[in-house]
Amino acid sequence: MLKNFAFILGLSLAITPSVLAQNPQNTSPTTNLIFQSKFSRNLDKNFQEAKSEGCFVLYDLKRDRYIHYNSNHCKKLFIPASTFKIFNSLVALETKAIADENTVIAWDGVNRTFPIWNQDQNMRTAFTRSVVWFYQDLARRIGKERMTKYIQAASYGNQDIEDKIDTFWLNGKLRISPEEQIKFLVKLYKEDLPFSSAVIKTVKDIMIIERQDTYTLRGKTGWGTNVDGLQNIGWYVGYVEKGDNVYFYALNMTNQDPKFDMIPIRKKILFDTLKDLQLFY
Repeated sequence: MLKNFAFILGLSLAITPSVLAQNPQNTSPTTNLIFQSKFSRNLDKNFQEAKSEGCFVLYDLKRDRYIHYNSNHCKKLFIPASTFKIFNSLVALETKAIADENTVIAWDGVNRTFPIWNQDQNMRTAFTRSVVWFYQDLARRIGKERMTKYIQAASYGNQDIEDKIDTFWLNGKLRISPEEQIKFLVKLYKEDLPFSSAVIKTVKDIMIIERQDTYTLRGKTGWGTNVDGLQNIGWYVGYVEKGDNVYFYALNMTNQDPKFDMIPIRKKILFDTLKDLQLFY
């Protein structure tokens, strides 16, 4: 197994021929083919086993380089689903729609899909558990005028929220591509968004999935259903801080099985891919 991630990332550019052409000095054709075969084979295998189509894009901040798997898919627009909770959290905190990330909103007593949703929540628990009703409540508190203002200022996706204020990211007209997800996350990391530094730092903190000595993984999942003729639209977006660099990722997958077990399959595909890239072990 290759141990030098910088070298591996150079090899991975073979997946995107246009990028490789701009960086011909990175590796030999032989090593490019070896790595491309492994990386593509593992993703192919996972998507095939899941009977799904999908893409993966990774952006290396320090080297300003991209890896694409199925690059055409990475340009397509999809409903953001619960990945929008990142943006919703930013706006809610900035506008004081909620006092802070620890403020509790009482459960309304309605039993919903997942039992863990059926209790009082604060932003930290609701983000981690992807509690839809909590973020619908925040969106109503924010209101359409303020939400529109920030979506336009941040150039988020196609910026179309001309639907109900509490469902536009679930089954409305808002769309974003995997590549646009990466651009948004880079702006978030650099604090190049129309939100205060304190608000951005809070959202970055609640995005933490795993923190180890050698890396910190941040992210958010999303699962859209019955939109644009697709039964399932799965997302996993975020970034990994490792050493002195940051690697932004976006995984998108689609599936037509009404009984598809999105949660474990989506996680397996992402974690297998990040392990292939030696971002963590």
